[in-house]
Amino acid sequence: MTRLQIVDTDLLKKARERFKLADDADSAQQQRERDDLSFYAGEQWPADIRAARQGQQPISGMPAVPARPTLVINKVREPVRQIQNQVRGSDIGIELVPADDFGDLGITPDDTEVTLREGLIRRIQRESQAQDARQWAADRAFIAGRGYYLVMTRFLPGKTWDQEVYVHRIYNQAGVLLDPSHTAPDGSDADWEFMGTWVPWDRYAAEHPTLADGSSNPFSESSESDFMSMAEDYPDWYQADGDQRAVRVVDYWYTERSTVTYAVLEDGTVVDEDEVPDGIEPVDTRTDVVKSIKWCKIGGGVQELEKTEWAGPDMPIIKVLGEELQPYDEQRRVEGMVRNARGAQEGTNYMISKFVETVGLSPIPRDRLDPDAIEGYEAWWNAANTRTLPYLPYRTWDDQGRPFADPKVSAVDPNILPIAQGISLFSQFVQDTTAVSDPAMGKTDPSVKSAKHARFLIDEASKATSNYMDNLARSMRYEGQVENNLLYPIYGARPGRMVRILTGDGENEMMVLSDPQQQGQAQQERAKAAKVGKLTKDAHFNVIVKISKNAENRRLQESSALGELIAAEPQMM
Repeated sequence: MTRLQIVDTDLLKKARERFKLADDADSAQQQRERDDLSFYAGEQWPADIRAARQGQQPISGMPAVPARPTLVINKVREPVRQIQNQVRGSDIGIELVPADDFGDLGITPDDTEVTLREGLIRRIQRESQAQDARQWAADRAFIAGRGYYLVMTRFLPGKTWDQEVYVHRIYNQAGVLLDPSHTAPDGSDADWEFMGTWVPWDRYAAEHPTLADGSSNPFSESSESDFMSMAEDYPDWYQADGDQRAVRVVDYWYTERSTVTYAVLEDGTVVDEDEVPDGIEPVDTRTDVVKSIKWCKIGGGVQELEKTEWAGPDMPIIKVLGEELQPYDEQRRVEGMVRNARGAQEGTNYMISKFVETVGLSPIPRDRLDPDAIEGYEAWWNAANTRTLPYLPYRTWDDQGRPFADPKVSAVDPNILPIAQGISLFSQFVQDTTAVSDPAMGKTDPSVKSAKHARFLIDEASKATSNYMDNLARSMRYEGQVENNLLYPIYGARPGRMVRILTGDGENEMMVLSDPQQQGQAQQERAKAAKVGKLTKDAHFNVIVKISKNAENRRLQESSALGELIAAEPQMM
């Protein structure tokens, strides 16, 4: 047993249980995603077939067998890139609309607050390069079925306690695990979440000298035997590969619940039960469950490195789906564009490899001869298939003076028509399984006879793949909800704070958060420098995601239309 002094708290025990539960429930889907990602990257030949096609050394007097072609003509990338470029070329924006029901607030946020909130969200997305984080997650979803990105908070640089919200790209998205009981496509109803990675053992001990409770980290002075003992006790959290040692570090968000009882008085006022005035009997009471989200950074499954309360009411990991399948067994399945196209792509590789082998690598016509006729000249004849030789010597008489028959060449006439037809057929199958045709990718299709027909095929491809854009918009809607709910605790917690927002036209604008305690001349002086806005605590908003053309593309279209109009009617200038 390890000599390290480990304080195993209830939180750590529960976290390890949940991590294993999610990992076990997700393992089959994770394997399918890894297979699709490697297939998209070009690993498209099954291992057993590739091994069977490898070359063989000479054995038992037989000549060496050259390796057979295993070509990869990756035709699944272009359809996937077509969908990815639709996301890059679109201008996806988040809008807020005040909700109809505000509970006990009794107020409706005005247009100034909506402008402030939308401006802050635009700034958050631009400064944190949210498009990159979204695109990275969407790329993985379009390829393999799922992707993730994250909304986080951080302190501003310098001597300040102010924070900001930002959108974070998760490089290794395979390190994300969600509560397997969640059902929402965007993961918004998950009760807990993990995001982790492997950290080298030496770096881990150096980066975390203290634990969340302020005590020193015993791992900083651990030995090799300590590590191996921990790896034996907690195999999911420690990794040994030769001389390399690594420990798993995860960010863990989890939900805690408490109950609260509300009472309604005769005048309709709703208060907490313990706030009911003495001598007043409430008309009615009800119990409600209040959720709060906590965060903890866990190292090696046994150390609480950092711990705090999460600022918002939403889980911060945003899930992006490719296509979610209806359940028919105990597994949850999601797919991207690659999964359906695998068979067609493999068939394309087989046919093209066979074509090259038959035509480009077909052996020089084989010779039929008596082996004794080339005795002493075997090296010449072995090289005849790979080199252009001026002549091939052979013996015409044996040792007894009997004549050898002249070598005869076998005629080779490969029938390549079925192979060529197979290549064309499987290439069409790739288009069928990805729902992206040649015209949609800007290629000429001989079967398309008119521009109208091409436009029809392009529109059909856009409709067939529109679910991917819809799924991204759904995830962005949740992203907008997470960001909006973080605005008050992060930006509005300090009234009087000056913030920079981004207008709908992409222009910077300064606003000051109103301070109820700051009155008179001081408030007026701050108002001169910037507009005054406010953030209402617990205000409810409906989040709307709009998808339109990129702003630059819209400007180019407007300029082109205006130029055509002036060219047709110069007097309108």
